[in-house]
Amino acid sequence: MAEKPVPNGNTPRDADDVRQTLVALNLVHGDRGLICALAQRLRTAAELYSDRFAEEAASSLEAPPDRVRTILLAARGRLDDARAEMTRAIEDGVDVVTLFDPEYPPALADLGLQAPPVLYVRGRLTPLPGISIVGSRKADAYGLEVAAWFARRRAAAGLGVISGFARGIDPAAHRRARAARAGTGRTAAVLGCGIDVDYPRSSRRTAAEIARHGCLVTEFPLGRQPRPHHFPIRNRLIAALGFASLVVRAARRSGSLITARLALDLGRDVYAVPGSVLSRESAGAHLLLRDGAIPALDPDAMLETLPTSILARLESPPEDTAEATRSTTTTTGVSEVDDLLVALREGARTPEELASRLQRPVPGVLATLARLEVDGLVRRYEGANYALMAR
Repeated sequence: MAEKPVPNGNTPRDADDVRQTLVALNLVHGDRGLICALAQRLRTAAELYSDRFAEEAASSLEAPPDRVRTILLAARGRLDDARAEMTRAIEDGVDVVTLFDPEYPPALADLGLQAPPVLYVRGRLTPLPGISIVGSRKADAYGLEVAAWFARRRAAAGLGVISGFARGIDPAAHRRARAARAGTGRTAAVLGCGIDVDYPRSSRRTAAEIARHGCLVTEFPLGRQPRPHHFPIRNRLIAALGFASLVVRAARRSGSLITARLALDLGRDVYAVPGSVLSRESAGAHLLLRDGAIPALDPDAMLETLPTSILARLESPPEDTAEATRSTTTTTGVSEVDDLLVALREGARTPEELASRLQRPVPGVLATLARLEVDGLVRRYEGANYALMAR
């Protein structure tokens, strides 16, 4: 199954019918890998009804013929549902992008026959080069700080930041990427459920903010609830969409390691953040480093190692936000946030102590602390003391 799929080319004559057919096939529950592979071979809607197509597909894919016929039969039964699905998506402001559409990300072609036949997208599927940032859902203060630091610097440099919109490392990466470039930083959230499902719970507002300058993307149909087996499926998209992957805080048995291995299989670079040898949540990252992953020690140094082809594609700050970016950096920007987080590593401090140490105005420090508290990176304790949040 090393063949390349057909995104962005070889458009069938009855493109609208085939799009509906692909959506119907995507609605079928079952062997996800076989469903994706069958979608690669469809060129006409009529093939969904063809015994010859079923036999040839089963033979070339080395799949059981009965299983192929069962999937095609199920897809025929979902054609009306597919039409309703596409209509509902339009009404909800969701783009349905199939293999044959020019908007389909070329990077997903590297997945071969495992490329998803359909993507649901809210926002803009940016053509910018992106880096995937993944890590533990049980991230501690160190992991959250590092993820935020790398995400913000990468987004500020013009890269997109791709993550999984779960808990822990993912939201830290999404938030800080989005806040870069005067609030116009690009981030893509890859979901393990339907794009209209509120997961994690109470995340609709954050999802809307991500879609404003980036996008939400999933291969799962509308209304599909998250299931444990969805997330390894989702991880291959995270690995493929990024030109490289950064692993922050991963245990020995972690979905982040699945993403890293998939990225390596796709020929992507994998970076890993070292942590304490006593921490279980760093054990997975240390295994990656042992096996040849690139140590991620500084986001700016990491930028210097990017291929020329990637650097040439970086997006310059929009003219209407360039001045805002300079203003924000001067008062409450990247350096202040980083310096403040570093100062809090040594223990709890009052805003006055932090202002004295950083030689910054107390109101500015309080404003930064308030934002970091909302982001879940710091916590206020009795006596107006602030400390890094432990998760």
